Amino acid sequence: MGKGGNKNFVSFWFWMFALFVMAIPCVGFIMMIIWAFAGDNESRKNYFRALIAWGLIFMALWIGLMALGFWPLIQQQIESWLHGTK
Repeated sequence: MGKGGNKNFVSFWFWMFALFVMAIPCVGFIMMIIWAFAGDNESRKNYFRALIAWGLIFMALWIGLMALGFWPLIQQQIESWLHGTK
């Protein structure tokens, strides 16, 4: 329980700990997933769920931009398959 019995209270020291753990490669990613779906603190869970959502949005944008950047090569390959050339 947090301050005054509010179960959604997240202390300063938890955030200090969370930021430290999130800076550790691999461990931070795993803990972000655990904190997003485990426990009773809705505020903390929503924060880490939002981080995951932003990560997925940026990943989709990155994949989209990569696909657009490689589109000329993809189009050339499709045309060579359609014309039966290599």
